[in-house]
Amino acid sequence: MKLALLALLWALPAAAVESSDLFLESYALESSYRYDAALERLRVLDATGENAYVLQLRRGWLLYLLGRYAESVDAYQGAIHAQPAVEARLGLTLPLMALRRWKDAELACKEILGVAPGNQLALTRYAYVLYNQGRFAEAERAYQVVIDQYPADLEMWAGLGWSQVKQGHKSQACAAFDTVLRFSPDHASALEGRQSCSAP
Repeated sequence: MKLALLALLWALPAAAVESSDLFLESYALESSYRYDAALERLRVLDATGENAYVLQLRRGWLLYLLGRYAESVDAYQGAIHAQPAVEARLGLTLPLMALRRWKDAELACKEILGVAPGNQLALTRYAYVLYNQGRFAEAERAYQVVIDQYPADLEMWAGLGWSQVKQGHKSQACAAFDTVLRFSPDHASALEGRQSCSAP
């Protein structure tokens, strides 16, 4: 009995080291853009044990990078099931947007904002999701909320401008695009938007 207990105690650190080594290798492979190999390193790990949340979160991210968006959604949902944290819900928005599942992405953003009202990524993605549903007035308001809190976010100024263009508010849109171009003169979206709102 005592020998069996000692064997178990010796085995636990070894398993922990093996798990951490696999995560380390996975991150190293990701940094060299070998996403398939990075994902494969994690295949042997237990998705229901103490690593469940981080493992599913990591799988979700790597599957997203590989363009396997439906599988990425499943992995992120697995992470949320293990621990309903904000970061997992943020991750989930990425493959949902890539799949153009705008309603599901909107719901995910709202769930995040329900527990973390000022979360910048959730706010920006929420505005983007509204825009892509053609709800331009709502998108304009959402972009303005982000800008009020993060006034140096030029992408949000560009999004604001495009939301205004789509509503025919050209003078307001020009002002938004001019804000972007003042600090980033080669910003492609703002240049296109500025030309669009200047056209008769």
